[in-house]
Amino acid sequence: MDVEKIQGEEGKMKRLLHLAIGFALIVSSAFAEEGFKGRPITNNVWMATGYTLNKGEFIVGLGPIEFGITDNVQVGTNILLYLFQYYNANAKISWLKSPTRAFASGISVGHFDLDVLGVETSFTSLSPYLAFTRSVGANTNLHLQAQYSYFSAESDIEDAKAKSTSTGSSVYAGLEYSLSHKTKFLGEGSYDMTFEGFRVGGGVLFGWEKFRLKLGVSYYHPEGVDGGFTLPIIGLWWRFMG
Repeated sequence: MDVEKIQGEEGKMKRLLHLAIGFALIVSSAFAEEGFKGRPITNNVWMATGYTLNKGEFIVGLGPIEFGITDNVQVGTNILLYLFQYYNANAKISWLKSPTRAFASGISVGHFDLDVLGVETSFTSLSPYLAFTRSVGANTNLHLQAQYSYFSAESDIEDAKAKSTSTGSSVYAGLEYSLSHKTKFLGEGSYDMTFEGFRVGGGVLFGWEKFRLKLGVSYYHPEGVDGGFTLPIIGLWWRFMG
């Protein structure tokens, strides 16, 4: 493996990301001022926050779709994953929701079926979590999350069936700093207690009247892997009233 080539590619990726962030900062002043005002974020870098969408709000992204049934209940799915036969849904309830703190519970479920050359494989996942958000300053929020995951897989090969299950748990902590009603800086870290791996990441989140853009970088290092993995974070979606 050409280590220098890989490092060179990572360097190019980071430079492009820096250019994109700089460009977005320059052009952001040309858009509406509403941004995040009165509309707290429902996710930090990856983790969920204690907040839900407002009643009647939609989020439509490159795959994710979410809807606020009430001010405290939202549901969603990722339609992009349906192309890979991974059927999924998620729900989130905010039990406490105020400008300074919020507490929510949520769950994600998914199911995958594949039949190739007479080999049938299915996979089911279930991931409940708790999320808490608290204001720790005039412009700063602290986010905490604990998540439990359950996986069950089955294979049917020539009349022989194999089944396996596994569980996992992760904890997250993140900070959200609001530079303005349109710009937030996000930082986050998590630890996977099952695979003994940690992940850190940060980025910038821009929010205009309807459009959202997230740019950042993440690093994941599971136990027993040299070097870890560095990946860009790029997200875009629309958040609007239905």
